[in-house]
Amino acid sequence: MEIGFDDILPYLASAYRRGVLAPFIGSGMSRPACTSWLDLLRGLADAAGVEVPEHLREAGADARLDTSELYRLADKAVLGLASLDAEARGDAYRKALSQGGKPAGACDVPAQTAALARCYWPLVLTTNYDDLYVVSRMRQSRAGEMAGVSRTGTPSREARRDETDVPEVLGRSVEDCHKVLRSLESPTRPILWALQGFLGGQAARLDALEEELVLDARRRAELASQVVAGYQQYQFAVNAQPHFRRAFAEVLSRRSLLFLGSGILEDYLINLFGEIAHHYGPGPHPHFALFSSDRRETLDVRFLQTRLGIAPVFYKDYAELPELIGRLTDAVWERRAPAPSGARAPVAWMPDELGFSLSEGSTCPPARARRLRLRFAPLPVPAGDGRECVIVSVGRTPAGNRAIAGTQAANGLLLMAQEARLVADTAPERWVPVDAAPSYVYRFADAPLFGVAARDRRPDLPQVTGDGGPEDSRDLGVIADAVCETLRAADAAGFRHVHIGPVASGRHRLWHPLHPFVQTLAGFRQFFRENPDTNIELLDLHVLSSAIWLPVVAGKIPVAEMLSSGMMKIWVDIRDAGGSSEIFAVTVCGPTRVGDIKELCGLPPARWNAEILPRPSKVEPSSADDLLVTPTSIVVFSPRR
Repeated sequence: MEIGFDDILPYLASAYRRGVLAPFIGSGMSRPACTSWLDLLRGLADAAGVEVPEHLREAGADARLDTSELYRLADKAVLGLASLDAEARGDAYRKALSQGGKPAGACDVPAQTAALARCYWPLVLTTNYDDLYVVSRMRQSRAGEMAGVSRTGTPSREARRDETDVPEVLGRSVEDCHKVLRSLESPTRPILWALQGFLGGQAARLDALEEELVLDARRRAELASQVVAGYQQYQFAVNAQPHFRRAFAEVLSRRSLLFLGSGILEDYLINLFGEIAHHYGPGPHPHFALFSSDRRETLDVRFLQTRLGIAPVFYKDYAELPELIGRLTDAVWERRAPAPSGARAPVAWMPDELGFSLSEGSTCPPARARRLRLRFAPLPVPAGDGRECVIVSVGRTPAGNRAIAGTQAANGLLLMAQEARLVADTAPERWVPVDAAPSYVYRFADAPLFGVAARDRRPDLPQVTGDGGPEDSRDLGVIADAVCETLRAADAAGFRHVHIGPVASGRHRLWHPLHPFVQTLAGFRQFFRENPDTNIELLDLHVLSSAIWLPVVAGKIPVAEMLSSGMMKIWVDIRDAGGSSEIFAVTVCGPTRVGDIKELCGLPPARWNAEILPRPSKVEPSSADDLLVTPTSIVVFSPRR
């Protein structure tokens, strides 16, 4: 039975939302901006001074050629290029790869690649050397919307790296394979995994890639050295790098791959797939490969299905591919503007709620169990029945202890509450502090509306100016205490059902909204531990950002564990004097500071500088060792100079 695109689209959309769908793009995704395999080899041979047989020199794009003969030509060309230095060799590859020998940055992104890049992808695999997907993602990036509210001011380089949705290009090194494997379990920056090396310089100049934090000069040279073209390079990539084979096997077993542009047809990849299937057995996720109908007679469908676990999906003509990919991105991201004719109804269900209960045993929780729900939905106006209230994030002035209305309160919630006759007006002075100054908790008059000010309470904070932000100071380290205190106030006021929105995640934030989300969960854990007899029965945490919701649904944020325990897995990045990096993880429990991590790692304090990403606050502590580490922090140690 033949499978069509309409058959797989609902599955693809569901798999994307669960975080298990990963595109695998081959050379067809880069045509016509980049040359065909044969044209690339002819260009490399010319650069290396290697003679090209006449029948290969004259062969057209549709010619049926002996693959082994092409491998022999590639091997000769690669061997000839070895006489050039690394920079000249990279330039030769780039010239041969660019259709018509266009200069750096002059290639147009093909429609099929632009269609794929319209959507956020946590992981994309590729056998291509070019920058077309990365550059298209750069041009269509909307990181602010992905992360929630767009940031104001000029973020630091670290903040840009933390919040960008432009992928980082990784290769086959041990360090890069570790990053790929980490991305399967944890929220990370998006990744383009270049299995055969990476050159760049096709759709954008190399300095533009560095400016967008895609890769720097050192990484560019490293990835260019991993380019696979000749027989010996293929053998080394597959047989001499066991860490790469194991990482690829892990991705193959834990992701559903969507092959676009026939990336699967490389002989060495078929052998690699076969080896993995032999050692690990069939994986739990189906894989799909899109082919134009003219490939139907040359493909062995039975072999692809039974030996590689890949279901071929045929469509009419290659020109149809951009529209098919566009339909997928319509289904999981946002519809194109203007919408294509004959717009279709949604094709897949999306989880928009995740529930937990504080209970024991393995049976259904009792009716009176404390319940918590994560909801991918905006904050509602409370019912006004005396049982339901809403908590929004607010700021606080250093002088006067006045609340500063945040995005959530200013963007309609107070107006809707006024329309519902819960408040008489929306005047800012109606926010009244509930706890001692400097306050964490505010209430809007006597309405069922509370504000949580997750702001540093220290009285001697220096004034921070020049970034266009408010006059208060956010601090990741106080979010848990502030949330706990606000829930205690709502409980004391008699409310049983509490809605709370994102905390310290507005447009003046210092960090990706994932970090305050995790600290909010820590505040919930602290509240229920310290107040076991609370009358709050239901707590709804409203998530407004796809950057949080998608990792939650994918299981990359261990919500139940964070609600239940103070155990934390902290990522540590130790960089030596030469710039090389080793990343590992340590497990700690309870409040932990950078100095504790340094001691745990056995690093002499006087020899190592410490940096924590993201920065917990604008205000520098007296010592970096005093910084509080959160479950989503990365602690970076580098030698003091």
